[in-house]
Amino acid sequence: MKLYTADFPPNTRKIKYLVQVKGLDLKDIHNLEIIDMDLLKGDQKTPEFTAINPFQLLPVLVLDDGTVLNDSQAVCEYLDSHLQGNGKQVMGSDPVQRAQITAMTRNAEFHVLYNLMLAFQHGHPARAGMNPQVKGMAEDSIARVKKALPYFDDLLAKHKYLLGDRLTFADIVLYVGLDFGRVMKLNPKDAEVVGENVARFYQQMNERFSKDTAKA
Repeated sequence: MKLYTADFPPNTRKIKYLVQVKGLDLKDIHNLEIIDMDLLKGDQKTPEFTAINPFQLLPVLVLDDGTVLNDSQAVCEYLDSHLQGNGKQVMGSDPVQRAQITAMTRNAEFHVLYNLMLAFQHGHPARAGMNPQVKGMAEDSIARVKKALPYFDDLLAKHKYLLGDRLTFADIVLYVGLDFGRVMKLNPKDAEVVGENVARFYQQMNERFSKDTAKA
């Protein structure tokens, strides 16, 4: 297998953290070749990579039979079921668990991570000139995040994690989103900004994955 990835993008970090929760390290997985892409140099835009993923996005997992998985959720689902590790099923071990985790993952992705990625695309100086930036889109996207955070804060008032006392893929996605928010000056440690329980959640997740937090 070949995994095309990079260190910084939120979607690639989902994979790294899922594997860590399973007690593994991507670089130590048998029969998995890690191909680190330099996005600043435009590795994702080369003809060779475009032939693999015409959308020129990461991550991409190419299986031994040539099957291409070019979506982070699909890659995580495959690795969660394919890798034994410590036996934990981060995305659920039965139909009800999987459905609950998928629903919460979608909530975290759509209401937090996706909006912060939109804010980055339309409001960060590093993206200026790469794609058209719509005036006001960054501010509107961050406002939607702030509007959604009380929902997650209420859930985390009752449990250590979003769905109870066991870390799931939904927690990884929410954490990645909160951490990426730092790039847009949304401080996930500030309880007045994100909520007391979200701030506590971010801190505990940050302690677990702190070596890979986004650079503000």
